[in-house]
Amino acid sequence: MRKWFKIAAWVGAVLIVVAGIGLFFFFRALHHVPEFYQEAVRGDPAKEKAGSHEMQIRAAELVSHVQVAGRWRQTFTAEQVNGWLAVGRFQKSEGISPEVQGLIPDALVDPRVVIEPDGITLACRFDTGGAGQTVLWLKVDAYLTEENEIALRIRKARAGALPAPLDVVFKRLSEALAHAKCPARASQVDGDPVVLLTLPPVGKKGELTVQLDTLRLSEGKIEVAGTTKRE
Repeated sequence: MRKWFKIAAWVGAVLIVVAGIGLFFFFRALHHVPEFYQEAVRGDPAKEKAGSHEMQIRAAELVSHVQVAGRWRQTFTAEQVNGWLAVGRFQKSEGISPEVQGLIPDALVDPRVVIEPDGITLACRFDTGGAGQTVLWLKVDAYLTEENEIALRIRKARAGALPAPLDVVFKRLSEALAHAKCPARASQVDGDPVVLLTLPPVGKKGELTVQLDTLRLSEGKIEVAGTTKRE
């Protein structure tokens, strides 16, 4: 009997050690900060302020041009977008609708983007509560659909170095869009969550339609172009 007790105690000790090692690596992976995010948040405050200003100017120009019948085009850089995000515009800008702000949890801080030819990486710090902060990041494809929608397909989701289940991402995304009543819908392509953004009519009476025909990604840049037409 004593022998079996010793064996059971030994097995229990081994399991505790294994569990401890597993938890150590779990929390280490959870709190891993990707190199691209470390670089993105190490911005120079003066450059971030300048980038934010340029971002707002370009966005205002684009909105103005889209409101008038004719051809339009605009380019945004990752530096401009991150500058805008760094100075708090993501949540406080008058250009962000209450519906969109409703999608942003208070626990989400320091959002940044990386723009590459094969997609956009979105990342932020997220306060998990008892487990501390982790970096949430998504690898997203951006393209246009035949229905004149902007599609954002989530190819990869991570919390630190740990994979996040895409089905859970899809469920949360659908709930958030429904709650915020955004002009967007959630869909799926081969199991990947997809956000489909609809371009609403513009003009004083909604008499103009917006046709986006160019959404081009390059190293550190995103270019959009299209035509506004009268009904």
